[in-house]
Amino acid sequence: MSIAYGQYNLIKKSDFKNFVTRKKKRLNVLENATSTSLRDVRDQLYRFAKSPGPKEYLKLSKTIFNSSTWITKSTIRLLRPFEPTFSEKVKFLRTEQAQYILKRVREGNSISYQRATYNEIFKTIFYDFEVSHLDSSYKRVSQVPSINSSVLLVSGVLNEIFTTPAFERGAQYIRDNYNIQFDYCPTSGIKDTKENSQMIKEHIEDLLSKTDKVWFFAFSKGGIDTLHFLKEHGQELGEKVAGLSTVASPILGSERVNHRVLQLINRIHRLEDNLIYKKLDNKFDVLFKDFQKSLSSDFQESWFQENYSYLPRNMFYTALALESHWYDSHIWMILTKLFFQSQSINDGIVDAERALYPDYFQGINLGILKGHHLIGTRSSDYIQEALIEAHIVFLNYLRLLN
Repeated sequence: MSIAYGQYNLIKKSDFKNFVTRKKKRLNVLENATSTSLRDVRDQLYRFAKSPGPKEYLKLSKTIFNSSTWITKSTIRLLRPFEPTFSEKVKFLRTEQAQYILKRVREGNSISYQRATYNEIFKTIFYDFEVSHLDSSYKRVSQVPSINSSVLLVSGVLNEIFTTPAFERGAQYIRDNYNIQFDYCPTSGIKDTKENSQMIKEHIEDLLSKTDKVWFFAFSKGGIDTLHFLKEHGQELGEKVAGLSTVASPILGSERVNHRVLQLINRIHRLEDNLIYKKLDNKFDVLFKDFQKSLSSDFQESWFQENYSYLPRNMFYTALALESHWYDSHIWMILTKLFFQSQSINDGIVDAERALYPDYFQGINLGILKGHHLIGTRSSDYIQEALIEAHIVFLNYLRLLN
């Protein structure tokens, strides 16, 4: 009994130590959120005072809202007493299967598909990094290699309302800790794929004058924009593009655009022959007609089926989908789940099945991870760093990045 009691105490002490370590990590996150937010608000106040006007006022309002959201979420996460999913992931990493996968990947040895699928391998690597970020006492097995590609971030829908491009926080960590450079493409969150494809073309031409090879890391609609760019211009780039990794991208389009409320609003397009409509449409994309079309499952699924064979095959394609419940989502995702209800697994915006490559296309599906559609924002408490690290290790294991 005394031995068992001693083991019980040892486990409890270890759990408490890990709990304290995680809370220190959360405190560091809160401190960073506070200092960065205060600096952003101060800088924007200075710009507003120097040049007052509606445009600068909107920027100031956006900065204050995003900053307060970041600080509030970081505070809640710090005060939250338990993180049950963390314990589940630690338990999983201790299993024989997880240890086998991590050891084989680190040593560069192949794993038979009967033993573990790509989905299982990627999830295991991700958990290995995620837990190490949350608990410094955990010694991860995975190691990030050096790569000869620069990471190019491509953001998604309405990214302009956020302070930074999607996954920039994670990319900055990768740059600072592994000397892997990154850039982001200034696509528009409200433009259609044709316009954004051209923006990517112009940006990558400039970027390739500074770096030898590019790896696209595209989020949400950014994945669609990049696919359209690669179909039109990918062959011209030859070996200069390592590949494309999409996260929560509606590769086969989104059913949300076909929602009955949006269909009702879009009846205005029946007036497209009207003179006033034509004048407005020449200046604006009326109610984002072209933008909605590029996201629609009716358009995008047909486009992919008709054009996938024109995509360059001298590069890799990976896709990751996300899943979240309404109670563990961002406030905006809770609202979208209530408004755009779906029976399919989804992240609040994109159905998981539409964020993965179809069987007829030889892409690499990385499976479905827990996470809402806004995990790429700077204020998200999602471990973006671990997600990018896991991609690099997994792709290097398959010898696709180097």
